[in-house]
Amino acid sequence: MAELQQSTESGFFVSIKLENLLKVLADPVRLQILRILSNDSSLCCRLVPMVPKIEFRSEPQYGLCVQDLVAHLDIPQSTVSHHLAVLRNSGLVCSVKQGVCVYYYRDEQVLKALKDAIISL
Repeated sequence: MAELQQSTESGFFVSIKLENLLKVLADPVRLQILRILSNDSSLCCRLVPMVPKIEFRSEPQYGLCVQDLVAHLDIPQSTVSHHLAVLRNSGLVCSVKQGVCVYYYRDEQVLKALKDAIISL
């Protein structure tokens, strides 16, 4: 099966299996979270604090915290946190901690690689 290359925080690349990402995306709640976290979404209104890990981005990065997603999805906080952990572990979503809040945002590079892999099937 096809593999995607994802850059880690240390600068190394790891392989991600396409079938694993497709399993992650098979859940409708996770798809909805990714849609909400889209920079194009009118719901995504929080500017993610700039930290060294994402400073290389030229455009501002927007994201939401768990409480924002709970309000939009109308599901329990523990369920939202579980889905965010799955998305983060798969590399589709990144997070930045600022004070007591953790802001989640999409990793557009991984999503673009996923889209390219699907198109090439």
